[in-house]
Amino acid sequence: MKKGLIYSAIILTVGSLFAKFVGVFLKLPLINIVGDYGIGLYQLPYPIYTTVLTFTMTGFSLAVSKQISSSHAEKDYRACKLTFYTGLSVITAISFIFSLAYVLLSKKIIEIFKWPQEAYIPYLSLAPALFLVSVQASYRGYFNGVKKMYITSISQIIESIGRVCFGLLFCILLLRKGVHFSVAGALAGSSIGALFSLIYLIFVLQKDEIINSTKNNAENKEVYRDIILESKNILLLTIYFSLSSLLMSVISIVDSLLFPYFMHMRGYQDRIISQLFGIFSGKAMTLIHVPLTFSVSMAVSIVSYVVAAKQQKEKRELICTAFEYIILVTLPCCAAFYFFSDTIFKIVFFNATTGDSVLKISAFLTILISLVQFTTSVLQATGHFMAPVKSILTGVIIKIICMFVFIVIYNLNISGLVLANIMCYFVVFVINLDKLKSFGFAHFNMLKMFYIVLSSAIMVIVGRIILNILKTSVFIEGVVMITCCACVYFMCAFMLGILKVSTIKEFFFEVKRK
Repeated sequence: MKKGLIYSAIILTVGSLFAKFVGVFLKLPLINIVGDYGIGLYQLPYPIYTTVLTFTMTGFSLAVSKQISSSHAEKDYRACKLTFYTGLSVITAISFIFSLAYVLLSKKIIEIFKWPQEAYIPYLSLAPALFLVSVQASYRGYFNGVKKMYITSISQIIESIGRVCFGLLFCILLLRKGVHFSVAGALAGSSIGALFSLIYLIFVLQKDEIINSTKNNAENKEVYRDIILESKNILLLTIYFSLSSLLMSVISIVDSLLFPYFMHMRGYQDRIISQLFGIFSGKAMTLIHVPLTFSVSMAVSIVSYVVAAKQQKEKRELICTAFEYIILVTLPCCAAFYFFSDTIFKIVFFNATTGDSVLKISAFLTILISLVQFTTSVLQATGHFMAPVKSILTGVIIKIICMFVFIVIYNLNISGLVLANIMCYFVVFVINLDKLKSFGFAHFNMLKMFYIVLSSAIMVIVGRIILNILKTSVFIEGVVMITCCACVYFMCAFMLGILKVSTIKEFFFEVKRK
């Protein structure tokens, strides 16, 4: 089962990374077309959008996945079908209501949080995507529950291609009408991508063996008899999953809501505030979210596998393995962002003169966010839903206090925002880890942790030597440095036994089998 967990996480990561990689073809041209101010307008509506999706997409998808995973482990395919169709009906109704409220409250939200008036059109352009992306939750929850993560991964790829192609097209076509219309066009691509992805999921589901397993009317009548009870179970689980996920989104939404408010208290103008926020959320966090795709994928996968595991020992082994792989991926990325921020920033953002210092400070968020996401999912998968809710709520309160101190009192502007985020995620992780220990799920291999730290340190030393030796263009220096660092890190990982050749072979065998 451990092999299946790693396979599922990697498959989801491939889809997410591809989506992010393709997304670069929207974000980078968008930065050059609309500038830092436009990117600020682009990022402002997203926290509201993602907060709503926390319930309709994230929480609901995990709830459906958990229910189906439990039924699938018992080979109760009738219950799997019941869960899916019940979930699909419920989420369609809920997502329509949420999308309508999103539109009706648009002007009030902009007024309350003192956003620029030009954010109105970009904000509205996300409304259709909100409905379409939400409806996908039941489909993706089903396929994750039966451990067909590759279908979810393919749907992510389709969605990202549609979003980027049409988003960039609309962005260019609407530029002559103004920056805010251009940004709205870029955001509108999300709706087209979500539509294509939903069509694919519907098409694949029609051929699914489990969905087509109950043929006669008598069976169908029995399947739908308990639909009200199943609706209650799904909604209850959705609320449990959404509480912590919603508060995770609140951590981000506090940035876009309170950062402008606190900056206004220090006398900063709207354009400066939008530019600084665009550097942090549109540039630094864009880079940081690349390695976070693995931790997100692992957090999604761990729910299905832990629920399906029968024995406590098996659950502990799954959690320990997942934790090791998350550290294996995120720690070297954190080190790279910190020690090579200037080089990485110039490569990705075409010799940008500002922002690398923000990336350097934000580097610690790479590992902290990943650990918070993982520990939260583990607590949820083991049935301790309220534990991460309390820890995240504590973190949000600490973040707001830190933002006020760092921005208003010490006038650290964007650096104050980053430091407040670091404090917040650190507190949440420490509390979550303490809960896992008390529940008996925090048995980690400390020797492997040391080897990962050692491999990362060697990687950084090699990278520094390369940058000191090479004296050429920033692009060539960066490519050579990143390539060599990656090779050295993985060589160390194999030599120290963190990774094994047999594991790689088994993964490719699993890919071929699928």
